[in-house]
Formats: sequence, C-alpha cells, structure tokens
Amino acid sequence: MDDRQVPTPTARYESYTHEAMAAEVAAGNDPAAAGGIGGQWGSLADQLQQAKDGLTGLSASSQEHWTGDAGDAVRDALTRASTWLDHAAGVSSSVGSSVTEQAAVAARARADMPPPVPYDPGAMIRAAVTSGDLGQLVGLPGAMSARRDASEAARIKAVDVMVVRDVSLAMLALKQPFTAPPVLASS
Repeated sequence: MDDRQVPTPTARYESYTHEAMAAEVAAGNDPAAAGGIGGQWGSLADQLQQAKDGLTGLSASSQEHWTGDAGDAVRDALTRASTWLDHAAGVSSSVGSSVTEQAAVAARARADMPPPVPYDPGAMIRAAVTSGDLGQLVGLPGAMSARRDASEAARIKAVDVMVVRDVSLAMLALKQPFTAPPVLASS
C-alpha cells in the first residue's frame, strides 16, 4: 500500500463571489450520472467476486483429481489469483460506494446553496430617486441596510456550503489503492 494522502481542502471561499460559488456547485453536478458510475463499480465488484469464487471452487475441486507438485503449483497460482480478485472486488466496491456518496454530497451542496441576494447600493439609490416616491427615499437607508445584511448572510451560508462540501468529499476519497495482479507462473 502506498502512502499517498488526500489533499486537505484549502480554498478560501470567503474571497469568492456568491455567484461564483453557486456556479461551482451547479456546473457538471449530475448525481444520477455519478450514481450510475458508482453502480458500474459495484457491478464490477460483483463480477470480480464471482470470478474469485470460481477460482476458489476450481482449486478445491482439483485436489482430488490433481496431486503432486504440478497440482500444488496450480492451486498455489489459483490461490494467489483468488486473493487478488478478492482484494480487487473489495476496492471496486469501495470505489462504487465512494462515488455514490460523493454524488450525494455534491447534490446536497447544490440543494443547500442559497440563491445570491443582489446588493447594488447605486441601483437602489437610482431606483428610489427615479421613483418619485418620497416614502421610498425616506426608507432607503433601512432598505439598503436590510438588503446588505441579507446579501451577506446568504454569502456566508454559501461559504459554509462550499466548506462542508469540500471536507465531505475529501473524507470520502478512496484511500485503498488497487494492487498489481500477482505473478501466476512460478520462477
């Protein structure tokens, strides 16, 4: 097993615009397609397990019909292949589960992302002035403060969504590598 580590998420989402964060969680986020890929890995795991079971059965049935050094060598090779297939099936199953869970994390981030609350003080002032409504002008400072607060609260929530998404994805990253298939021929 190698010592590769999953990188720690380091994005500073506080410096992103809310619109950029919303676009990032939406772009290419297709949970159904990712779930299908996870299912394919699960199917591969099942096929590898069936192959392992077949080799294990073949090895067991050969004991009564094939004895001696040649029979032992074949059973040894079949055992090494079965062991590797078992490992590969386990890793494939883990990949399938990881992909499916990561798809769910991405879908949750997309669902939890609050819509941006636009805050353009200049546009608010122009709208109030051109409206000719004295009440709107009088209430403008409070309306601007409320809009700024709502915009900032939504942006802070967006930052939280992004951080939770990144940490969750990193936690789900597969840490068990595939190993090389065994050498089946004896030297």
